[in-house]
Amino acid sequence: MSTTALLPDGTEWLLRNVYTPREVHGVTVLVVISCISLVFVVGLLGAIALSAFNTRSSLDQHLFVRTHVAAYFVSLLVSDLFQALGSILNARWIRDMAVELGPLCTAQGVLKQLADVATAWWTLVIAIHTFCLLFLELKTSRFTLYATLISGWFGIAAIVIAGPAALDTVHHGPFYGISGYWCWISPGWPGARIGLDYLFMFMAAFFSFILYMLIFLRMRGNIIVEGRRVSFRLKKIDQWRGKRFENQALTIARQMLLYPIAYTILILPIAASRFSSFSGDDVPFGVTVFSAAVFLLSGIVNVTLFCATRRILPPESFKIPKWKISAPKEIPALEFNPGQDSYYQNSGTYASSMDEKEKLPSESFDSVPPALNIRTTNVGVPHIQAPPAGHHREDRVESVYNMYAEPTSAIPLTPTDESVNRLA
Repeated sequence: MSTTALLPDGTEWLLRNVYTPREVHGVTVLVVISCISLVFVVGLLGAIALSAFNTRSSLDQHLFVRTHVAAYFVSLLVSDLFQALGSILNARWIRDMAVELGPLCTAQGVLKQLADVATAWWTLVIAIHTFCLLFLELKTSRFTLYATLISGWFGIAAIVIAGPAALDTVHHGPFYGISGYWCWISPGWPGARIGLDYLFMFMAAFFSFILYMLIFLRMRGNIIVEGRRVSFRLKKIDQWRGKRFENQALTIARQMLLYPIAYTILILPIAASRFSSFSGDDVPFGVTVFSAAVFLLSGIVNVTLFCATRRILPPESFKIPKWKISAPKEIPALEFNPGQDSYYQNSGTYASSMDEKEKLPSESFDSVPPALNIRTTNVGVPHIQAPPAGHHREDRVESVYNMYAEPTSAIPLTPTDESVNRLA
């Protein structure tokens, strides 16, 4: 049973669509697949972030997290994340046994359109980047990376905003509404469905397939590129003759070819059902659920392909850092007692008590010679010897500059006694 309303232009608008038990089971399958995809995507995003953090001080410039394709792949995973979240919102319709027009329906429609356009765009970007590296043998600059990321996400946001902002939704109904068994672009806007969603999906699949075929023939040796000259030969060559890029970069680029291929395969069922619907045929519920389920496998397939490729991320970069916070400790007070210190007792320069200090001659504390020459006849008991009587320094140092500029200004020492030890 459905609830409708009459718009100002005289058309009926669907406000509520009640599920049948069979439809509840079918939509539940989509929610389960989306939850699994969400776990896969979040787990891989966390692994990539952990690897980037642990290798932040590495000097290896060929790590996956430092390549351009890593940024594009992360954007693709974020798009899969939006796709999973949009489908998980079907759990609300399952609970209510009906799809109902409202803010949650609008949010689901935005997420689904955003995910469709973003997934198509970043899949095509990965294919173009791989084509530039393997076919044209061009390395893109860092400016190209930033420009692609910024313009890509801003362009995707502009496409999503363009529909509700440019169309007359007051007289012809809201842009996002009930579309069959969930919420998406309303049936009253068939042109917007094609131009603002399906067109990007089909173009991404088509051009990705064309670029893949060219790269395949290039690496097989059927297409030879020499400067601006491109030649074709039926017989393949055993070795690809191209610029010698880094092996790691070439390996990653070849593995990235799998994602456009996977996207093209996953989009085929939903494309067939959509074209059948455009032609006026009634698409069965089972076909609709099957095509949607295959398309929702995009996140799971992308993560599986990434994990199946060997050593894209260094295994040692998955270690979780241990954060230790030490508690403050009280610093013990240091007591200085010359009477109990063997060094000062043996040196004879400090008295162990005030009584012993009174016994020492006053010269020991009041008269300090201008220069000291420390000698000892016993390692344990040093002896302080003053310079000879009447010694006069003719080369007195008058400034810091002379001290370092004239190395002969040092005080001459008394003759060395070979039978004793010299202390610094």
